[in-house]
Amino acid sequence: MCGGYIWRVSKEILFNRELSWLGFNERVLQEAADERVPLIERLRFLGIFSNNLDEFYRVRVAALHRMVHLGKHTTTTLGFGVAETLDQIGERVLELQVEFNALFDEIESEMAAGGVHFVDEKQLSAEQREFAEGYFSRVVRPTLVPIMVSDVGMPELSDGAGYLAVEFTVKEDRKFALLALPDRLSRFLVLPSAPGQAHVMFVDDVIRVGLAKLFALFEPQGIHAYAIKVTRDAEIDMDDDLSKSLVEKMRKGVANRKKGDYVRFSFDRNMSKDMRAFLVKKLKIKNEDNVLPGGRYHNRKDLMGFPALGPPDWVFKPLPPLAHPHLSMNTSLLRQVARRDVLLHYPYHNFDYIVDLLRESAIDPKVKSININLYRVAPHSHVINALVSAARNGKDVQVVIELHARFDERNNIKVANTLKDAGVGVIFGVPGLKTHSKLVLIKRSGSRNVAYISSGNFNESTSRVYSDLGLLSADRRITLEVEALFEFFQHNYKVPQFKHLLVSPFTMRSGLERLVDFEIAEAKAGRPAHITVKCNNLVDPELIQRLYAAGAAGVKVDLIVRGICSLRAGVAGLSENIAVRSIVGRFLEHARVFVFAGGGTPSYYLSSADWMTRNIDRRIEVTVPIYDPALRLQLDTFLSLQLSDNVKARIVVADQSNRYARDMNPASDTQQAINAQEEMYAHYSVVK
Repeated sequence: MCGGYIWRVSKEILFNRELSWLGFNERVLQEAADERVPLIERLRFLGIFSNNLDEFYRVRVAALHRMVHLGKHTTTTLGFGVAETLDQIGERVLELQVEFNALFDEIESEMAAGGVHFVDEKQLSAEQREFAEGYFSRVVRPTLVPIMVSDVGMPELSDGAGYLAVEFTVKEDRKFALLALPDRLSRFLVLPSAPGQAHVMFVDDVIRVGLAKLFALFEPQGIHAYAIKVTRDAEIDMDDDLSKSLVEKMRKGVANRKKGDYVRFSFDRNMSKDMRAFLVKKLKIKNEDNVLPGGRYHNRKDLMGFPALGPPDWVFKPLPPLAHPHLSMNTSLLRQVARRDVLLHYPYHNFDYIVDLLRESAIDPKVKSININLYRVAPHSHVINALVSAARNGKDVQVVIELHARFDERNNIKVANTLKDAGVGVIFGVPGLKTHSKLVLIKRSGSRNVAYISSGNFNESTSRVYSDLGLLSADRRITLEVEALFEFFQHNYKVPQFKHLLVSPFTMRSGLERLVDFEIAEAKAGRPAHITVKCNNLVDPELIQRLYAAGAAGVKVDLIVRGICSLRAGVAGLSENIAVRSIVGRFLEHARVFVFAGGGTPSYYLSSADWMTRNIDRRIEVTVPIYDPALRLQLDTFLSLQLSDNVKARIVVADQSNRYARDMNPASDTQQAINAQEEMYAHYSVVK
């Protein structure tokens, strides 16, 4: 019981997390529909939508299929029927796919009106056909490995890869073949065009240009190629052979992922019924719900990399990362941080500060050791290069690397081997707990130690598009507890005591509940009480319970949730004092910030953790207090803009209908347009 509620998990007070995720992806689709977004960027948002949906099927839908095998009445942790959820997902995905296809046609038409044309193999001029045939012969054909499915059977299809299923006739005998689309070539070929015009074709159609030549041996008749794609269960099964190292188990698990169950088979709806039935039988797909009709092209995620054709205003105006007013690359970063805490905000600020901090530490005679958590890093990481340099300069470098970072396992194994070869100490986290915190500790003799705690990964590539916050601090209250956590990674038989940091799975839940309960007590005493939470996902039932209780007690609760939100906001008798908004725009909102009014002594926190059960109870996560008043003011500005956004913000009400904030405010036509991301960049541009 909490705040007058007898808590139970029920559909009436929680929203289905899977449907909420689809609601988030609908917001991505809304960006593709927004005419104020540059035209090529709208096309790229279609690619983001498609990529998101692929991962959703690989992870969440696959998990639900495994659960439903336990019995038809199986429910999720939030109490929703698994079979019913799968049905609802299927219906919603088909609706969104219809919207997707309509938007693609709309954007394609607008691009054509502006001189950029998609063409297929039947729409080429003589010059363009000659160019495409030459490109096929020189570049594409050497990458193709035709497999005669009708003769040798169906190979294992790779998850997420694109294929062309080829059908032709040889002396009244039907033949079927399979071609994997080349994954190392651009998906798009720009063709010779008249001045002021651009013609582009999918590589799928380049292959169609050369099909007859590719299968010339058979002298084929009536040759056709149809797009297909499979999505496989992405779960990694780890064996329990104690004689194997964790790296060996992970490497085997990643290899076995290629043989995961098919959870989706997408096909060109123009394919003949006979051919579809043949492929479904060969793939041994028994559940027709997993067989989904699509268009001429699959793997639309490649639209994320569509070339910047057309006028300059068809793409976003460049927003280069800004210099931080309190950091200079021309003097020691370590000494600058020792003088004052610094809050970096990406992609507005330059991530190079962190790389340069590590490079400086690699050669600073006072630096004795560097400890760091790694979850995801860039393929050619400058962070890794800096750590290797530090080890070769005699520093004691210890890296906690998470092998279970989904879809980055292979890269993390490679990174671990590179670091080990350089003499870096590598620890693979804590058994049973995924390490999701983002920490650095630089220990110096005769000087203050420096810590870095962030909401985002040490990945210079994603730092250009992910909106994250990172704290640089030499405050002993923080550095000592970060040091204690790194000692725990090495010797995890003893859990340290934390007074300042909130650390999952030890003190995070109790700390957050204590902070919420204080606001409840303040509201009941008739004093102002306020909670602001910005995160990616809000799913944990117990924390949602606390927020409902806070709202019922009179606490004003503002939630900014980019993705999944299982809390139902604005419900009479349940959550009138709780407002939820979501911002989806040019940058991916990834920062987690929590603010509690604290009876006039507010608490500010930066975190790596979302409010999900897995983050609170089954991972190593760190939430750090922000003590510096100037940095608190910086967070106030950030959150104020987010809560004022009336351009990209959607209000997430109980039915999660994704209505724009501007459409829910009758006075919006007379208000100044506020795009929080653009305003944040403008603010940092003038801050001194």
